[in-house]
Amino acid sequence: MKAIVVTDQAAGTAGMKLVERPEPPAAINDVIVQIHASGYVPTELEWPSTWTDRRDRDRTPSILGHELAGVVTALGYGTTGLSVGQRVFGLADWHRDGTLAEYVAIEARNLAPLPGDVDFTVGAACQSRASPRGRDCSSTAVFRRGRASSRTARPAQSGRW
Repeated sequence: MKAIVVTDQAAGTAGMKLVERPEPPAAINDVIVQIHASGYVPTELEWPSTWTDRRDRDRTPSILGHELAGVVTALGYGTTGLSVGQRVFGLADWHRDGTLAEYVAIEARNLAPLPGDVDFTVGAACQSRASPRGRDCSSTAVFRRGRASSRTARPAQSGRW
């Protein structure tokens, strides 16, 4: 699968690269989602969880992005409440690979059904607006399969893949 990864914190957004990565496996209670739209904020490059796991071990290269909307393609053992083919949106765990990829493995509890009349881009952006910290969506880039749109004019946040 294609994914946007970072390997060097000092390089900033210039260090983001489009690479091939293996599709993630579904762990217990996980869901594999084919990403149709994904959100990213530049401050992710400053978050410790981008660079290390919960035990403070290096986890680069890391896939950025946490907001998502897409379609469930697989369920891990014991996963309930969602089904293959279902449209979903959600927020990925900070200490796992993110959503700037074609697929993501995510815990089912971090997803919700996306109604059929809601565009995937809107679904991915909903997470920014629902942030408990009230994060301003003006600094969020939303990536959609085949194109990207940014809520700012900063080209470093937009890309085609």
